[in-house]
Amino acid sequence: MQQLQAQYQLSRSDTTFIVDNIYISGNKHTKDNIILREIELKKGDTVYLHQLLHKIKKSRQNLINRSLFNTVDIRPQRHDYNKVDLYVSVTERWYIWPIPILSYSDRNFNVWWESKDFLRVNYGVNLQINNFRGRMETLNVVLQGGYDKMLQVGWAIPYINKKQKWGLKVSGGAIFNHETDYELQDNKLIYYHEEKGYSRKWYSGSLKTTFRPKYYFVHSLTLSFNHREYADTLLKLNSNFAYTQSRFSYLTLEYNFKYDFRDYAPYPLKGFYAEADMRQDGFGIFSKEVNRFSLYLIFDQYIPLHKRWYFAYSFATQIIPNNYRPYFLQNGLGYAPMAIRGYQLYVVRGNWVGQFRSNIKFAIIPVKSTILNFISTEKFNRFFFGLYANVFLDGAYVANPIPENDGSSLNNKFLYGTGLGLDFVSFYDVVIRAEFVFNRNNEHHFFISFVAPI
Repeated sequence: MQQLQAQYQLSRSDTTFIVDNIYISGNKHTKDNIILREIELKKGDTVYLHQLLHKIKKSRQNLINRSLFNTVDIRPQRHDYNKVDLYVSVTERWYIWPIPILSYSDRNFNVWWESKDFLRVNYGVNLQINNFRGRMETLNVVLQGGYDKMLQVGWAIPYINKKQKWGLKVSGGAIFNHETDYELQDNKLIYYHEEKGYSRKWYSGSLKTTFRPKYYFVHSLTLSFNHREYADTLLKLNSNFAYTQSRFSYLTLEYNFKYDFRDYAPYPLKGFYAEADMRQDGFGIFSKEVNRFSLYLIFDQYIPLHKRWYFAYSFATQIIPNNYRPYFLQNGLGYAPMAIRGYQLYVVRGNWVGQFRSNIKFAIIPVKSTILNFISTEKFNRFFFGLYANVFLDGAYVANPIPENDGSSLNNKFLYGTGLGLDFVSFYDVVIRAEFVFNRNNEHHFFISFVAPI
């Protein structure tokens, strides 16, 4: 791009470029049309120079955020006075991952670390085939044994029509749990363990359609079927655990909208992200008692401040207007996606959750790329990494109009967590966070996480 700017100076009589050809290289597996879909310039487009350079930058961002390539380079080459050819060079990732499962049965790693109970560990294999058939499709098969048994299959096809706007995903599976939480005590989950059988069985299947008319926003509509079976003992331990029965079948309809304008989705430093989600559980078709509506809204913004300094903040809310919900349908702070740093070990349930997250970070080592010559394949030898120090402040409020007799003391009050963190970022969307945090309860904890904080 700098070469093009040096060769070409704008004038009143010569202000536009025509995109003549787009040449793609490096895509040994990925189809050309998948790459061309993300490029915001088409053959025959007439654009000003600043538009050309901006669209090239955004096109590279689009391709990187599809998680198909380790590197993307787009170079313009001028010819015939005002015509430009685009040379798109990509380095493909490794797409087939038979990932061993060695996980914990708790809500997050930090909850499991409190007990360090290795009997609560799951094992198996998670077979992920990304970019299946070279069409950015995802095929996923999970076979899990150990403490919790799981079988899940999913196939996502991002584009099913010629204009590459409509997509489809089909998934289904079953989960069998020996242990199920049945009540809260002091804002922590209390579990019932079924030694000889399973305390919960969950069967599900879903059909999801997606609509992506442009580059940055996606609409999706999902219809799913859920069947849950709980041990009768759970209803005896907590009379409010479920409705009148221990088995439920119900439909869920969910609409989701995402507007993603981030520079690098796994660890953004610039841009913004917005999401809205509406969900209705139960339509009176199978189990007539199941009826829950929920609304989730989020807005994140990432702002470069000066040189190596960055600022980010997030606002999110979750609203569930139903006054009565049995225990197994309740949620709140501590369940994805609602969480703040400092309260990873707690659950705070309520009808309305509002939360705020923020951090200021400094790039100790800005993202750097290097080639590892001792690795022969370019799928792994083009390595990049970055290291960031950050200071953060998170806050949340969980409203629950119905008093609980479970010792929960975190409802209906402002909660906050603040502290210091260190983030390591690398290729294949790897993010590792280490944080030391203080909260309103005058507690301090050290936490490890594996996704970006905002």
